[in-house]
Amino acid sequence: MIRFFVVILVLLIAAIASLAFLPLGTALRYSGISSTGAEWSGAVGSVLSGRLEGLKYNGTTYGDADLELDANALLTGKLQYAVAWSGDHGIGNGKVSFERGPAITLKDYVITLDLLEYEKTARWLQQSGGKVKLAGPSIRFAGNKCTEAVGVATSDVLDLNRDVLGSGWSDLRGDISCDEGKLVIPLQSENAAGTRFAALLRVAPGAPGKFEVRISGRISRALGFALPLAGFTRSGDGFVFVPKARVTANAAP
Repeated sequence: MIRFFVVILVLLIAAIASLAFLPLGTALRYSGISSTGAEWSGAVGSVLSGRLEGLKYNGTTYGDADLELDANALLTGKLQYAVAWSGDHGIGNGKVSFERGPAITLKDYVITLDLLEYEKTARWLQQSGGKVKLAGPSIRFAGNKCTEAVGVATSDVLDLNRDVLGSGWSDLRGDISCDEGKLVIPLQSENAAGTRFAALLRVAPGAPGKFEVRISGRISRALGFALPLAGFTRSGDGFVFVPKARVTANAAP
């Protein structure tokens, strides 16, 4: 009997050891993540820890990610990794779990998005730049559709655009949500003069982001002169920016 248990123990140790050497790319493909539209140009390391290079989602490139397996999550039947991501669109970290369905859940995340890298960015942002920071407990995607999002968005856009928008604004922030499969990031602020700034960023994996802005309320003469020069148009009692796709040298006619 003792010999039997020794054999079982040896086999169990051998199984765990062989699992530890399972290539990271193979492990993720078994998880079903490939069926969500995700792919990568290279995978380095094992199922325990490694790096994915050239991450793509539905043809859109997002950069590279370092992954470390969360062993505790295996007890609940989930494949979950601590992820540190960086790419042209921004940087971020959090825990990512993969489920059959397929579904991906991002937990305890902090993500900074660079607005200059989105296809439809306002003319005034192209000069000054601007970032949006997302932080919260969870975002869930089923396939390529956002199904649940809890978190807060903040941005430095107003601070970087004082020459156009002036100073004295409250913190630019909003609570994120999902709408029609897109991750919706609203940002709102107001200054002491009663001018209101409202921006809305809608994003989805593998799809172009859309950044819209409306400025309303009390608009000074100087601001009313500067906004059209920055690409805004008059709409009712305020100004709106209607984004247009960038024109590039490689664009098809």
